[in-house]
Amino acid sequence: MQQVLASHDIPCRILDLGIPSYFGAGSPAALQVRSQDRWTALLLLSSPEEDPQEASDNR
Repeated sequence: MQQVLASHDIPCRILDLGIPSYFGAGSPAALQVRSQDRWTALLLLSSPEEDPQEASDNR
């Protein structure tokens, strides 16, 4: 995810969110971006939406 944002010149950093919830899971983390880049980052990292026309054609 960090590489996707970097390729679009969106600076970000990884934040450690604390103690893991169970053994062997690693530590939970989050990406932090500047407020002006928030919506662009959300769009880049979100799943692509299905085209409503294609969905109705497949039924």
